[in-house]
Amino acid sequence: MEEELSSIKLSPGDVLIESSTGCVGFLIKRERRIDIVYDDMYFWEVRWADEGLVPEFKTFSKFRILEEDYLKISIILDIIKWQSINGGTFEL
Repeated sequence: MEEELSSIKLSPGDVLIESSTGCVGFLIKRERRIDIVYDDMYFWEVRWADEGLVPEFKTFSKFRILEEDYLKISIILDIIKWQSINGGTFEL
């Protein structure tokens, strides 16, 4: 799992698509926070489009800040599709 996590290189401008609703978002900026238990943690600000392919499911777009490892795991599990501005995607 660590190898898969480290293979995903997120960058500002990357496109995210939430698989079940079609909500489209863009990574805006990465922020480092220090936690006493987990040491360094990184969070991404996400700017979501107002409507996905299924407009009645807008709740996902309320998540404006996502923890980086959670985001990467969501990409690995295909909950979120990811397209890097640098050409990267994730395929098992």
